[in-house]
Amino acid sequence: MIIKRQFFFRFGKLPMLNSSRFFAGTSLCLLLFSCSEENVNYPVISVQYPVTKTVEQTDDYFGTKVSDPYRWLENDTAAEVENWVKQQNQVTFGYLDKIPFRKAIRQRIEDIFNYPKYSQPYLVGDYVFF
Repeated sequence: MIIKRQFFFRFGKLPMLNSSRFFAGTSLCLLLFSCSEENVNYPVISVQYPVTKTVEQTDDYFGTKVSDPYRWLENDTAAEVENWVKQQNQVTFGYLDKIPFRKAIRQRIEDIFNYPKYSQPYLVGDYVFF
């Protein structure tokens, strides 16, 4: 998009939204779209988390004993931790795959974010380019 330099400097700046009007409009849209007359009852998805082991680890900080039973998870290169992460990922992605409207949400987000994008305005000679 090209705008002649005279236009840019005559009006001082590009038109901007009034922030309070923008906030009010956005809030109203969110309110309206969140209030749906559809009463959809989705099935409850049960989740069975794997058991996470605990260790006997206590640190002494200036006379105060602090228990840290999950310290072993801090070593992210250990085989035990890798196995724990794989188990957690199986549970997480298993749950996410069962959400019936997940593909619709993903498609809607893609639709919202796939719009023509322009760079910030920059000046070349007498013209402002985007």
